[in-house]
Amino acid sequence: MQLATADPGASLVGYRDLREWLAAVKAMGELKTVRGVPWDREMGAMVDMAYRAKGSGKCPAILFDDVPGYPAGYRCLYGMMASPRRFAFTVGGIDVKIARGNIEYLKQYRARMKDIQYIPPVFVDHSPIFENVMEGDDIDLFKLPVPIHHELDGGRYIGTACGVITRDPDTGSLNCGTYRIQAQDAKTCTCYISPGKHGRLHRDQYFERGQNCPAIAVVGIDPMLFLAARYQIPPGLSELDWVGGMRGEPLEVVHSKYTDLPIPANSEIVLEGEFRADERRLEGPFGEWPGYYAGGKTEEPVFRIKRVLFRHQPILTCAASMKPPHAHLYERAFTRSAALWEGLEKASVPNLAGVWVHEAGSGRTVNVVSIKQRYYGHSRQAGLLASQMVPVAYGNRWTIVVDDDIDPSRLEEVVWAMGTRCDPKQDLEIMSKCWSSKIDPMVFDQHYYNSRAVVDACIPYEHRNDFSRVAETSPELREKMLTKYRREFHDILGEELV
Repeated sequence: MQLATADPGASLVGYRDLREWLAAVKAMGELKTVRGVPWDREMGAMVDMAYRAKGSGKCPAILFDDVPGYPAGYRCLYGMMASPRRFAFTVGGIDVKIARGNIEYLKQYRARMKDIQYIPPVFVDHSPIFENVMEGDDIDLFKLPVPIHHELDGGRYIGTACGVITRDPDTGSLNCGTYRIQAQDAKTCTCYISPGKHGRLHRDQYFERGQNCPAIAVVGIDPMLFLAARYQIPPGLSELDWVGGMRGEPLEVVHSKYTDLPIPANSEIVLEGEFRADERRLEGPFGEWPGYYAGGKTEEPVFRIKRVLFRHQPILTCAASMKPPHAHLYERAFTRSAALWEGLEKASVPNLAGVWVHEAGSGRTVNVVSIKQRYYGHSRQAGLLASQMVPVAYGNRWTIVVDDDIDPSRLEEVVWAMGTRCDPKQDLEIMSKCWSSKIDPMVFDQHYYNSRAVVDACIPYEHRNDFSRVAETSPELREKMLTKYRREFHDILGEELV
């Protein structure tokens, strides 16, 4: 990837900040405002219950207003991109009218991503983020409606759907990653970052030198930057450059008073400060991405807040990880599936038909690769490589390889392939001492390893031409039936069969 200059006519993104995004989502009927719900566990419970009842990709974004104890307009937002239309609008350039099924959406998303030219941010002098400023003794994080997201959380978490910006002290490169931030008191936070993550590597580098690590936490975030913070950016480039590329124009940023880091000018709420090398406090527990309160309480470096910036009537962006499905798994499936597909292509795995990182696997632990087999060992090659690739190398459990007649996003098809094309004695590969973390509920000590399996659920290559025929309607008969009985299918299904 190379850096590019802005092309003012290139943007496919129809919003410039979270408020414009919300207005558009409301107009499409995918935003619900709920009033009077307390921050103490009840917001998170309502979101969990709504998404569990509706199922994947079908629930609106939920905006909580009139939070008891807070001024009207101090809001919390959950479920930003958890539907096909909201995800497509956020990314831009995806035609929802022609996208049928997850893999078709994924192909359009990948096509959109292939043409991205990274554009560095540009500094500006003004931003509405300076409408409210808290410094020194005036800092009080609890002037914002910071929720307890899950019933058993160890405290109020101000950073969940967020972006933590740090800089590599050696190369100067920027990173923006999503890491959980617990408000310990009115002026102090802790931030858990798993070993191996870029923000953790930056922080460790500072600490090894006996220095504090400057950081910016954007906790009221533009949806595009939130998407970027969870995406795997090529080395040497930053998530802020990626956002510029997606927009076709530079992301506007302002200078930080207390760090050398840029602050996105379209943010809602920003925390400026530093991770302290000499100060730790107990952090957690927190309901995390596997769907468990895993990891308990551990001492983590203090994030000492020096300044808080926020707009009038600020919006805190929230992401409460629950047992799947939950309010920020849908878009994770797309971004990670695309990144894994890209990685396999770059590793020269041929004839990839599809890749899907499943929501039911919390967006990491169950991943499926579909291929058209071309040679002996092709399926093992794809599975073994996929099991260790970013973005699923961290915390992955199961990598399943299927033939190209299987839709990897449909678990019923994947399970059918496993049940009919896989010989467990011959077609399972087990690996040990792979990358995990304390968030993994199967990690019981401080050795953050896991094991993982590659399941070869492809027809044996030597029997690809004489394997039993699949009992299903042929394409020829299907087309004949659609032509002859289109009205009847519409009456039965409520929509046209495609």
